[in-house]
Amino acid sequence: MNRRVRTRLAVVTVHTLAVTAIGAWLPAQARAGTLDVATTGSDANAGTAAAPLRTVQAAIDRATPGTTIRIHAGTYKQQLRISRSGIAGAPITVTNAGDGPVTLTSDQVPDSCDAHQPSPRRTLRITAGADYWTFKGLNIVHGAYINGKGAGAAFTFHANNVKSGNWQARRAVPGASTNDPVAARNAAAYLAKVTGTAMDPSEHIEFIGNRITSRGIYATLANYGVLKDNTISDIICGSGPGVWVMTFSNFWEISGNDVSRIAPSGLRHYMQEGIRVDSGAGYAHVYGNYVHDLSGDGRAFNTDEDASFNIYENNRAANVAIAYNDQMAGWGNTWRNNVATGYRQYCFGFRLKDASMALPSPNSSTNMASVSGNTCSAPATTGAKGVGIGAISKSTFSGNTFPGVMLGKYVAGYWAKYGNMWNGSSVPPSSR
Repeated sequence: MNRRVRTRLAVVTVHTLAVTAIGAWLPAQARAGTLDVATTGSDANAGTAAAPLRTVQAAIDRATPGTTIRIHAGTYKQQLRISRSGIAGAPITVTNAGDGPVTLTSDQVPDSCDAHQPSPRRTLRITAGADYWTFKGLNIVHGAYINGKGAGAAFTFHANNVKSGNWQARRAVPGASTNDPVAARNAAAYLAKVTGTAMDPSEHIEFIGNRITSRGIYATLANYGVLKDNTISDIICGSGPGVWVMTFSNFWEISGNDVSRIAPSGLRHYMQEGIRVDSGAGYAHVYGNYVHDLSGDGRAFNTDEDASFNIYENNRAANVAIAYNDQMAGWGNTWRNNVATGYRQYCFGFRLKDASMALPSPNSSTNMASVSGNTCSAPATTGAKGVGIGAISKSTFSGNTFPGVMLGKYVAGYWAKYGNMWNGSSVPPSSR
């Protein structure tokens, strides 16, 4: 055998051994097993069922991809910080061990009821682009804060362009101007380039079957999250909505949640809503949720500031000011087969703030909405309307039950010219 052949075989052998080692490592991590936590444990223990850890943070710090953290019955008071990740096929799971209720809480000072931004004072803080965490069957007091790396720069980019009315810059973000989920996957890379800031969205963070109180779930620059079958209630004033997904957070599944009793804010509606998607967040599937009993001017389901290409279907809302609201510059949102009762102002609202505008604006008005099969009934007040349309373009309404219609001052005059349809006709609905 000549030297060249021996060299090539050696390279192949080394490569094969390296691949084998990597392959062996991944299943080992996927089979990382369990870490047990109990109020009777010690953080010096091994973390087995017989020798559990004492704090959840200790388990978080030891977890590797595929680890299941089993928490035994009791109350655990500590702010939990997460910056490491699971991997696809091997998330890190934090769950109830099955021997009684588990409460995760932390000492947090109250928020000002006049606060204008989401409270960072949460029991779970997921930062630095941490990925693949699942939380199941827990009582979580003070909720969770999910913060992708570079989220602040992404938010500032968007907020500055909203303030200046530069909708072109906002819509230049991939997936923001047309319904293109493939392009939307590149949003963070584009934002990193235009802001000069490294970005790493937190991805695949899941909350399933939990009870969440005091503060809700907040996510910024976070993709592919799942909020499913949670009960979110009794949220304190000044902390934000029950669910708040914002800042180019794409591809969320929000389903089967029961959201209620968000304390009124001393500021404005956006701090006291049920489920809010805003600031360029898109491609969410929001379905099968029930939002109810919101006082003040809280909206049950709200999109705002360029939240686009989201699907809202088969949701319920009751005893709220506005049930479903497509607010500033929602493009391509779908609203179908939703139900509302007991609404105090509107069942559905479409950029109500633009009602005095002579023409719809790409900077602020509803565009390309699809609204079908929705049912509004039993308004709580005499003056409540089934639907209010402030300014709108290229949108279709079909098969809805809207008892009462409010059109902005100029809507009927430009309705057909701007491509709107009502039950198959270009004739606008009667404002009655």
